[in-house]
This record gives sequence, structure tokens and C-alpha cells, in this order.
Amino acid sequence: MTPEEQRRFAWACRQVLENRQAGQGIGTLGEKSLHAVLKRYYQPEVSLHERKIGSMAVDAILPDGSMLEVQTRNFSSLRKKLPVLLSCGRVQLAAPVVQRKWVCWVHPETGEVVSRRRSPKRYHPIDLSRELYAIRGFLAHPHLTLRIPLLEAEEYRLLDGWGSGGKRGSTRYERIPLALLGEEVMEAPEEFQVLFPENLPENFTVKDLEKAARISDRCARSAVSIFRDLGLAEEIGRQGRAKQYRRL
Repeated sequence: MTPEEQRRFAWACRQVLENRQAGQGIGTLGEKSLHAVLKRYYQPEVSLHERKIGSMAVDAILPDGSMLEVQTRNFSSLRKKLPVLLSCGRVQLAAPVVQRKWVCWVHPETGEVVSRRRSPKRYHPIDLSRELYAIRGFLAHPHLTLRIPLLEAEEYRLLDGWGSGGKRGSTRYERIPLALLGEEVMEAPEEFQVLFPENLPENFTVKDLEKAARISDRCARSAVSIFRDLGLAEEIGRQGRAKQYRRL
């Protein structure tokens, strides 16, 4: 990550947060801050935001003429949109990973932040696998570029759940970016190898991937499907009752 890119990201954060109306607290921010900051970072010129491409709207048109889509969740909503956009030109899909997270607990009635702590988990691009699974058929498309900005951010959660202190089942309301830590860019199937954890053996099972990446079983299964579709792994047999795969 270059100093210029970090400065530009910090500028985008300031622009978005300073444009929020004074006196509004968590819960009244309108467009989610994470989405708004990324849109401003990739395209600083707001007149090029929210442009129509045929019957579809894109988040922005970038300087090279490609279309920007920022997607922070619910990637299944892209299944109808991507075929239309990709038929019109290049698409840059920005899918952030909050790699370093501060959890801020908010009183649901007063809006007061009652505590702030750093999450011990360090997130990795492979954590996106459950979302990317929904669009795995488009990941190898020659007109699609996947950008994964790695962020430090504050996550605001309402103390509206159950259990001790209302944290279990609580509502995640907002994520406010603090810094850009890096970015992974995938323009061709082989570049998706960055999703493999470094300590994954050449021959592996879903359980091996789950342990190596510290992800859920469902996320690991999604990742294996993506690797197979992109030609990065193949099934080679069984290890006991589990299917075994080989990295290609």
C-alpha cells in the first residue's frame, strides 16, 4: 500500500464523515459509511457516482471508463446485475474485508458508546468465500476485476440482544473505516490463489482448510467450490470419509 493510496483513503474517510449532518449519532447515518467511503476512495468525483448503465445503476464510473460496484454483503443480489454490466464493459467489484476490527457497543436507547475493544480475530480475504460463492460463475469472466480492500474499522453493535449484557444476537448497525491496510486485486483465475492460507498443504480436505484458515465449515466448503470452479484445485480421492483435494 503506497503512502499516496493511504492518504487518499484517509481523505475519503474525512469527506464522508464530515458530510454527515452535525449532531446525528449512530443509527441516523443514512448510506452506510463503509460503502460511501469506498465509493469516494475509488472515484473522488461525486458527479460520476450513481450512474445508469442501461436499466441498471452502478455505484460509479471510474477514470478508465470501467464500472464500479461496491458490495459489502448479500452478493446473491449481483447474480442478475452482473451479466448485464459485464456485457457492457469492464466491472470493478470492490468487496472489503475488515482485517483489523474495533467493536464499539452502543446503548440502544441513548446511542451512547459504552465500550470499545479490539477484536482478537484477524480476518483474511478467504473470509469472503461464503459471499463469493453466490457469484462464483462470474469470477473468471475476462471483464471482471475483484478488488478486496483490507481495512481497519470500527464496528458499532447495539446492546439489543440476549444473554449477559445484551451482546448475544446483537444487531450490527454500522462499520466506520479508519484506515486502508492493503488491497488484493484479482483479474484472472490464477490470481485467486491469494485466498489459500499459507499453511495449507498441497493435498487437503475441507477440514484441513477450515483449520488452516480458521474459518467455519460452511465458509471452507464455499472456498473449495470456488477453487474447483477456477481450476485452482481438483478432487483426488478420499482421506477416510472426507474428500481430498490437491492444489493446482
